[in-house]
Amino acid sequence: MFARRVLPLAVAGATLAAGLGYAVPAAASVRYDPQTKSGLADAADVRRAFGWSEAVLAARADRLVFHHDFWTEDTYSVSCGKASFRVRHAREFGRLELSDRVVREPRRGTSIGYDHRFRLVGFRIIGPHAGVSGTSVPPAVGQPCPQPDGSRITRADLVATVSGWSLNAGFAGVNRVLRSGRPSGV
Repeated sequence: MFARRVLPLAVAGATLAAGLGYAVPAAASVRYDPQTKSGLADAADVRRAFGWSEAVLAARADRLVFHHDFWTEDTYSVSCGKASFRVRHAREFGRLELSDRVVREPRRGTSIGYDHRFRLVGFRIIGPHAGVSGTSVPPAVGQPCPQPDGSRITRADLVATVSGWSLNAGFAGVNRVLRSGRPSGV
């Protein structure tokens, strides 16, 4: 039997993988296609995600950033000597910075050309413009054991794989998940 604990395997990029799990309910009105990395994030959903008023979002709209995160995490059954346990391994991870356009419309009761007060409707996401991704080496026989006891891995078996993606909005180092899912076919 496996010990009831799960130990993280130290891999390059683990910080990114750990930062992907911001818990915010996915917004139903955010329309986003993870294949084309495009869609529309409604202003109300962005306000709700950050807890902002309409005026605060309007003031910060041009400094908001959007990104598409993706990951694949494997779970291995690892043995080191007589001890067996589960290890989570961030196999693939990445972030694509997305281009966007702020969408505004005239407020009701105003005329275009006379009164230039506009209401923020949302953000048109038009695709990636930059990104970074990486992979890491899975646990294998002969590698140091994740437990700091100086032993080596004697067995490593893949038992599960989970992949996912999320559309995120960011402002001043704070990120919020607007929508998330699993790749099609998974």
